[in-house]
Amino acid sequence: MTAQTSSRTHATSTTGQTSPRPRWLTYPEAAELCTLSVRSLKRLTAAGKLRCYVVGGKVLRLKASDVEALIVPADLCRNWQWPPAPASGRSEAAQ
Repeated sequence: MTAQTSSRTHATSTTGQTSPRPRWLTYPEAAELCTLSVRSLKRLTAAGKLRCYVVGGKVLRLKASDVEALIVPADLCRNWQWPPAPASGRSEAAQ
């Protein structure tokens, strides 16, 4: 009977699911994931930069994918370059 149950479970788990279910995080879990404070995450939520979802009319959750989207490479975020370009303006003007 165990073999039948496991084969049935396997057959139903592989059919029809096109998108995975979202992973829900509490604020402390999200803070640990992206190394921000809970307060910073709540500020981002209040500013409309991070979506927050209500579960059961009271409990707040964040989508893991939304939190992970906060993490971007620095060069894409602020046009940073590594290694930094040498400062050429001041040294030439002083000479």
